[in-house]
Amino acid sequence: MRTKTLLFLLTGTFLLTGCERDRNNGLCSRFPQFCADLHTDSWCSKERDKLVEARYENAERPGDASRYLIMSALDSYQRCLEPLLDMQYTKRHERKNTKVETIIDIDAELARLEGSTASSDYPYLQLWRWEHHGDRMARRDFIAQAARPEMQQPDLQQALAGFLLHQDPPAAERALQRSLELTPAGIRPKSDLLASLTSLYISQRRYEEAWVWSRVLNEFYDDDMTNWNKMEPYARFSEQQQQAMIERAEMLKEQLHQGRYQAASGH
Repeated sequence: MRTKTLLFLLTGTFLLTGCERDRNNGLCSRFPQFCADLHTDSWCSKERDKLVEARYENAERPGDASRYLIMSALDSYQRCLEPLLDMQYTKRHERKNTKVETIIDIDAELARLEGSTASSDYPYLQLWRWEHHGDRMARRDFIAQAARPEMQQPDLQQALAGFLLHQDPPAAERALQRSLELTPAGIRPKSDLLASLTSLYISQRRYEEAWVWSRVLNEFYDDDMTNWNKMEPYARFSEQQQQAMIERAEMLKEQLHQGRYQAASGH
């Protein structure tokens, strides 16, 4: 199901490239119901356009995946608009009123979608219910379906690792490693994913692995996110060992960059 979602997103991306506003203006002309409740000035135009596109995709291919896309787009659009409500307009006060009405409509639509997907086993919706409402049953069900094909997405595996980190560290490690394996070519692994993997190895006193993955983190994010001095009291490596680990870190970075990383057997 998630594969279809990604295809929808890619399709939308190609359609919008270079003519995003024309595309959405065309959708609004053909299907005014996608835009009738949205504000029309330049504020939050990117978030508004994504919502229009998500509504169109849901109309074309309804299902849990497309409903989740709308919910995410609604949430982003709402977050973008809300700070503007405190601004005082010296001209055209109706602009503020339009945004207030838009947010009211968004709240209603989001509540309706949350209600209609409350029993869905689509993993992104389960994660939504946990993150937005603290739904423990959704969290439990999300963990229980770890082996399902729908869970084979980098962000879902990272979320799974976060749930398992304290109760089952080996399973958390496998999920973090799987997230890295699933990261597409040309996409940097998330810094918090690499940091979580490093912290996990430190907690297990696997200092060589921690050192290597700390180095990978710094290879991708060159703002010196790792405090090497903190690791020094726990593990001291010779220059020869460090050179070998540096070479391994560079190799891992290249594999991840090319989208061909495979976790070592035993992870």
